[in-house]
This record gives sequence, C-alpha cells and structure tokens, in this order.
Amino acid sequence: MATYGTSNKYINYSVNSQELSYDINSNSSILRVWVDGWRTNTGYTTSGSGTVYARINGVVYSAGITSSQKITSTPIRLGTWDVTISHDADGSKAISVTGWISHSQFSSSEQGYTHTLTTIPRVSGVRCDGGTFGSALTIYFDRKSDNFTHHLYYSLNGGPETGIGADYSTSATWTPPLSLLNSVTGADSTTIMFRAYTFNGGTNIGSSTCTCTVKIPTNIVPTFTSITATPVNPFGSLYLQGKSSIKLTINGASGVYGSTIKTYSISGGDYSYSGDKNTYTTGVVDKSGDITFTATITDSRGRTASKTVKVTVTAYTLPTLTFETYRCDSSGTKDIIKGTYIYVKPTFTYCVITGNAIKTKSIKINNTSKSTAFNSGQGYVFSGYALNTTHEVEVSITDNVGNTVTVIHDIDIGKVILNIPPHKNGVGWGRYCDKEGEFQIEYDLNIFGKILKNGEELPVFTKNGNYSVPPAPIEKKDIYFKYSTEEQFTGEYWIDGKKIYQKSYNLGTINAFKKIENIANFDRNIRYEFSMRANDKISGVNGVASTDLFVTTGGDVYINTNGNTRYDVVLTLWYTKN
Repeated sequence: MATYGTSNKYINYSVNSQELSYDINSNSSILRVWVDGWRTNTGYTTSGSGTVYARINGVVYSAGITSSQKITSTPIRLGTWDVTISHDADGSKAISVTGWISHSQFSSSEQGYTHTLTTIPRVSGVRCDGGTFGSALTIYFDRKSDNFTHHLYYSLNGGPETGIGADYSTSATWTPPLSLLNSVTGADSTTIMFRAYTFNGGTNIGSSTCTCTVKIPTNIVPTFTSITATPVNPFGSLYLQGKSSIKLTINGASGVYGSTIKTYSISGGDYSYSGDKNTYTTGVVDKSGDITFTATITDSRGRTASKTVKVTVTAYTLPTLTFETYRCDSSGTKDIIKGTYIYVKPTFTYCVITGNAIKTKSIKINNTSKSTAFNSGQGYVFSGYALNTTHEVEVSITDNVGNTVTVIHDIDIGKVILNIPPHKNGVGWGRYCDKEGEFQIEYDLNIFGKILKNGEELPVFTKNGNYSVPPAPIEKKDIYFKYSTEEQFTGEYWIDGKKIYQKSYNLGTINAFKKIENIANFDRNIRYEFSMRANDKISGVNGVASTDLFVTTGGDVYINTNGNTRYDVVLTLWYTKN
C-alpha cells in the first residue's frame, strides 16, 4: 500500500496490490489492485461523484464513484480490479501499479509504485560433467519445482536427437555406447549435446541444453598382427653385414570403431621411417649383432599401437690378401741381380661363417694367368722373366659372398753395377737403364761436397722428421714481391683462411676527404701503408696531425687528411674478400 494526498488537504487515498495466485503452466499471475479514500479529520463527510483510475502494467482501468460513496475518516474502497499478468520467459515479472482520482469535490495526480511478482518456476537447467564412452555418466537437472519431470535426449556431432529416457527427476545415468565411436573418427574425444524437456504433469513447459566432452577410452587403439623382417640380398638365410638390407613389413593394420590408419613408423638401430606405406627397406646394414625394430601405427584419432621384431645380423669382413714377390733363381732363392724367375707367396684369410670359403684364386704375371690353385702361406716359382724390364704380378681371391680382393706388385728390372743399354743413350748405376736420355741411379746418393748448377751452389736439403726442408727458415727478405696498381694475390692467408690481396693507389696531392675506390666483395682491411717521394712530405703520418683511412662494409675506400696537404702520396692496401 502507498498513501498519497489530493487537492483537498483533508482527503488522502491509497493504491494497493496483492498477488492472488500464479499458474506454472500458463506462466502467469492474478493480481488484485484497489484504491481506497478517506478523510484525515473526523466529524466531516465528503459526498459527490467521479471516477477512480488504476494503471496496471501499462493498461488503464477505471470505476465510477457515486454520491452514495461518502468519504469519511473510515477508508472506503473506491475501485477494485483483478488482472491476469503474463510473466517473462524465465518466470519473473515486475510491473508498475499507479492510481488517481477525479472527483467533483477534489482530485489527485497519478501516483504508484513497482510491484514485483512471484517468480514462477520454469524450465529446468541441465548439466553434465563429461565422461568416457562405454562408462556411465550422470546428467543433472536443476528443476524449479518438485512436480517437474524430464525427458532426456542426446545429439552427436550435430546429428539428430535421440531419446535416452523419460520421467527423470533430478538426475539421469546413461552410458554412451562404444558404437557411437564410428561417428568420432578424427579425435580422441567429442562433444555430446543433451536436451532436457521439462514437464509439469503432462504439460511440456520447455527445454534446455548443455554440452559436455566425452573421451574415447584409452584401450581403444588401432591393431596390427605383426611386424615381419625379410633379408634383401641375403647370404643363404643370413642377414650379412655389409651385404644385406632388411625389409620390414607391418601386417594386418586396421583402425577400430571407424578410425583409419594415417601413419606407419618403423625404427631400430640407426634406421627410422615414418610415412603412409606399411613397408620400409633399410640400406645395407653396416653393423652386426641384434637389431630390434619397433613398428608403430597411428590412426586418425592419434591413437597408437606398437610391436617389435628382432633381427640378427651376422658379422662379416672382407677377405684379406698380401703376398711376397721378388726375382729369384729356379729354386726360389732371392736374386735381384740375375734372377729370371719370379717368386710369389700369397697369404690370405676369409670370414669364417656358414657357407663361406674362397671360391676363386688367381695369380697373373704381366696379365697372363699362372695359377688358379694355390694355398695361403705357400711360395710358388715362375720362370722366363727378362732382367732388363719390369714385370707386374697380380694376385686375386674371391669368396663365396662375392667379394674380390686384388693386390698388384711390380718386379723391378734386374740389378747391375753399371749398365749402358744397346741404344747407348743413357746410363744405369745399380740398375738397367730402361729409358733413353736418363742417368738412372738405384743406389742411395750420399753427397759430401757441394751441389753446383752452372757453377752456382744449390741449397742442400736435410731430413727433418718426415719432411725435407731447407737448412734455414725462409725469410721475407728472400721472397721477391712486386707492388702493383692492379689487384693481386699476395700468397698469404688471413687467420680465417681467406686470401690476402694487395693493391697500390697513386693519389698525388691530396688535401681533403676523398673517396678512392670501391673494392668489390670487400671483407676486411688487413693493413695499409703510405709512401712519399724524396723531398716531398707526408707529415703527420703516424703522428699527431694524422691522415685517416676509412673502408666501409660496402668496400668504399676513403682518405681524410684532416685539413692537411699531402704530396705525391701512394697508398697500399692489404685486404681480404668474400
């Protein structure tokens, strides 16, 4: 109730409202509004006619006032109205209620207040905290009335709604079937939408929805039957080091509940593969021993499965071969001076593994076969080889694996103290001379005196470690270098290994900041020199009144005399290039 005055200071009126009832199904209330009037002093009566008004939720209602409705100090009801008010969708409602009087004896302005109605229980909220396919999850209903029940539906990936059950009160338990995974093939979880219809008795008062994340169980993974290994280029049934490759195959791979296989991966030892093929062949295996390969498949959900296979690689080494050979007599005794026979003693080994042996042998002299059957460590003598020429001895072996080792030695010409060949244009000391115009020496040369060339002494080189070097270090004074105005390589290298170049510039007289040149591909200035002619001056160089040199990163060369005049200047630069 709210009380207000009128144009008569002794007459007041009140605007009153009361919510009589509300209806859940229609989402509405019945509101009663009335207006009372009375005098504030006793002993007086006001009579007359008029109209009383009420504005309820924006709608104006009225009632007539007759002369029989006398206004005294006891309140009299001037008008009463019962109005049905529709609530908002959420069940709430607040309305404006005002009233005023137009009377033959007085009047009032429109006065009133806001009346907040009871919030009518509406559609229940629905909530699910998520779960896992194949396991029970709970859906909760936030009902607004104990009379409400709920029908529950779900939708997957925007598909049609499918019923779960009806007549739930505050919660429902539901297990998402694994068969739904056929619609979830590209991720390890998905979003399910739940819709709850709220019923009051048999009347559906609306619905609400929620979404939650449902995961795929960790045991839902792709499968494959095995990973198998087969030798490529085997030796018998062996994976052979240095010969065989390994072909690996992933067999029987398949997805599960609609997933597809996206990636095959194989790794082991120094090998790895990842791609869309189920096979992989290694390169030739260069190590021996056991290698465990792991095969992994990955499906469209990102789920994986792995298996292993072990391969044993048999160690293998190439055959080895050496042989001793020299001139000899008929009995095999070494004779490098007169021997016209050649002695050959091969020594060889091969890798002892199942199926391996030396398959073929060969001794050739001067490319002519001399033997295909010989033993390791046994010597053989071959006749008919002239003293005045060299001879080539070749020994080869091949094992069952197919690897061949060949060694070649040259037999030198025979030794003699002095030989003048028939052409008489050459001399041999300690050997037969086999080339015209040469003085050939087979003996060590031990010189006790000087070595002269055209009367001038040549330096004698001495042994220092494994190298022959001059008796004294080479110094810069012993090297002759010509300055040039053309770029030239100095023969020197900077600490980063780059060549050092040199170039000189005739500048003449300079007395200002001056660009000299751009050096293409310039890297670093190593050093520079200024020079001058006799009786001219370049004062201040390396002194207080300096002359400055600038070289930019782009290779632009500048000189700055700092206001001084320099005469007959020649600049020499040493630099590296990119």
